[in-house]
Amino acid sequence: MRMRKESRSDPEPARWRAANRRLRLIALAAIFLAAGAARAADQVTTTYQSVTIGSSTPLWIARDAGFFERQGLDVKIVFVEGSPRTMQTLIAGEAQIVESTGPATLNARAAGSPVVIVAGYINVMPYYLIADGSINSPADLKGKVGANHMPGTAADTVMRIGLKALGLDPDRDVSLRPIGNTPMRLQAMAAGAANFMVAQDLELQQAKRLGYKVLVDYVANKTPFPMGGAVTTERYVKEKRDVVLRYVKAMAQALHYLKTNREGSLAIISRYARFQNREVMGAAFDAARRLYAETPSPPTEGFDLVARELAQRNPKLRDIDTKSGMDLRFVRELEQSGFLKSLKGN
Repeated sequence: MRMRKESRSDPEPARWRAANRRLRLIALAAIFLAAGAARAADQVTTTYQSVTIGSSTPLWIARDAGFFERQGLDVKIVFVEGSPRTMQTLIAGEAQIVESTGPATLNARAAGSPVVIVAGYINVMPYYLIADGSINSPADLKGKVGANHMPGTAADTVMRIGLKALGLDPDRDVSLRPIGNTPMRLQAMAAGAANFMVAQDLELQQAKRLGYKVLVDYVANKTPFPMGGAVTTERYVKEKRDVVLRYVKAMAQALHYLKTNREGSLAIISRYARFQNREVMGAAFDAARRLYAETPSPPTEGFDLVARELAQRNPKLRDIDTKSGMDLRFVRELEQSGFLKSLKGN
């Protein structure tokens, strides 16, 4: 049987060709839209400095609760222990925004690095001075060994400020040993290698179980202190202003989430914090979340306090303008736009 030839009067092949063209166009459009969506998410590498409940926690929340994603940010978070090291990561260009502290920010600026803090997460001293059974009063600290963090960290700065407030010289009256982060310092005490340390809420709960006492409650004193916040470079602010604004916006959402969603917060914290006892972690979180800032603006008074302490060992900080290390325009914009107010449902 002879095959029927296509003719101009036969409409079927023409319709098929037209339908195929439409399908190809739709497929190409979908590909281009997908590629455009992928490009729309700005990529940012950031670091967090601690594995305890505290100033690093809002960053975990912003990442895992999806607040960065909602702001069109593809954020990779990396653990880099200690604020001086996180600052080195920023200055080296390995991260664009880092979670760091006031002491690290001021030390970096004194060394000539144009870094700025654009948001504050915890703006009071979130520490307790805890001690073993050999210490019953501040006077008993003389001659004792303190488990300390590396020089220039928030814990080291708080330790020194706190000891001076008790009338002690941190370089002469006690022996401060740079042990490491909070869990490591607590391990040193448990092993009998140290008699006192400063701890945050998670380790405080563990310390109490070990029979240690709180010698000074810095949290109750509500001393202004730039414990943790978002730090970037002046150049990045200039070149990526919108990215920084969206980053600060996501962090503001994370802070609100911490204050209003206990179970969701604990589920995320358990993925990052090294201590996994649910009961202890819950008690530590309940104590810590009262510290998170309502408005994510770094404390001016806290920077002045830190600068005075650091200047004792770094003469370059004696005449530094502490306000130069803070860029408050992003928080102010979120206030003026009503965004921060909207988080509270007002």
